[in-house]
Amino acid sequence: MNSLDLIYMGIKNLWRRKLRTFLTVLGVIIGAASIIVMLSIGFGLTQAFEDQLSQWGSLTNINIYPKWSDPGIPGGGNKEVYLNDEAVASFKAIPHVVAVNPIVETYGTVINGKYITSIPIRGIDPKVMQDFGFEIAEGRLLEVSDEMTAVFGGQVAMSFYNPKATVWREPKVDLMKDKLMITLNPNYGWSDPNLDTVNYKSYKIKVAGILTQENYEHSYAVYMPMADVKKMIKDKEKAENQKPTPNKGKDEYQNITVKVDDMNNVKEVQDQIKALGYEAYSLNDQLEAMKQTARSIQLALGGIGAISLLVAAIGITNTMVMSIYERTREIGIMKVIGASINDIKKLFLFESALIGLLGGILGIGVSYLLSFLINRFGGSFGNFMGTGLDSKISIIPIWLVFASLAFSALIGVISGYYPARRAMKLSAIDAIRTE
Repeated sequence: MNSLDLIYMGIKNLWRRKLRTFLTVLGVIIGAASIIVMLSIGFGLTQAFEDQLSQWGSLTNINIYPKWSDPGIPGGGNKEVYLNDEAVASFKAIPHVVAVNPIVETYGTVINGKYITSIPIRGIDPKVMQDFGFEIAEGRLLEVSDEMTAVFGGQVAMSFYNPKATVWREPKVDLMKDKLMITLNPNYGWSDPNLDTVNYKSYKIKVAGILTQENYEHSYAVYMPMADVKKMIKDKEKAENQKPTPNKGKDEYQNITVKVDDMNNVKEVQDQIKALGYEAYSLNDQLEAMKQTARSIQLALGGIGAISLLVAAIGITNTMVMSIYERTREIGIMKVIGASINDIKKLFLFESALIGLLGGILGIGVSYLLSFLINRFGGSFGNFMGTGLDSKISIIPIWLVFASLAFSALIGVISGYYPARRAMKLSAIDAIRTE
């Protein structure tokens, strides 16, 4: 018997028992759809966690701080390291690092007429702003030639208030057009008679642009050229009669941010930075914990779906065994007219594999329908899981579709193996005698 004869006979035999075939295929549909949908929820949760963290900052950024050490504590007397230009050079030499951003940070007050807001002021190298995901909503980013120029976070305009007002009113602030000043006076806008009067300087600033609101990491700060921020800090120290401290053996920067070329390389770079003696933190630390939660949920849900597919496999086996009992005489005749036992084995394996494959194909269609309904009406589930986003709850990757087809067909073949072996062992003479 050639392959076309086997395929024709297999399809004909399944069609003769349409109801039984349909019920068996239905079991595979339910099992395949259950596994796909359950796994897709896990993938959806992982993607939602990534989307949520990406709003807090870039997943390819590593924030570096000096490692705290205490010689009085065992293991705490390690060699001290500092955030300085030497550290910047060492980070740039690490493989997969594409940019390094040292930051000088202080706290000050932005003055807009009668309105003020107290926010972090960060000195930054204008050349790396684009590398670190600063996106402009209005205006432009900082340029190397800028002096006393600022780029504001997307939420800063909403943080202004009138310190003398008794009733809060929404401030009317246009950062791009209004005249703005900055002071590092920590008491600006209120007075304390117990404090000595200090003559803090105020600086007129130009506004280059305003950042988008999507990235929370950049939303509540003002960014200026590093040289300007260093000058303001020195002026403040002078006004407060602080003695200048030499930079040698001290931190020149509050923190340093490193940009990695790919999210998959973040952990490797982070470990190398820690080996140098620094504290290194990235959003991937939280993402990994979230992914572990998603994997646990995915495993539990996938196990439930696997039980459905196991029941379907038992149904295929039962269908094929019943088919042998009904077709015993037919099997005997096939052997008598010259069909080999391998042909009979292939016939039954083809029928069981076809049931599995057909159930898998229809199961994928049902899975996409269920996935659409879950994403359309299951928004409250995403809030329950703490994503706080409108991300898709169910995501079916294309590889899962092909894996489901192959797995469903494999389940059919495995389920049909015992019935096929049973059909092979039937005696031709005894089979012909059976009525």
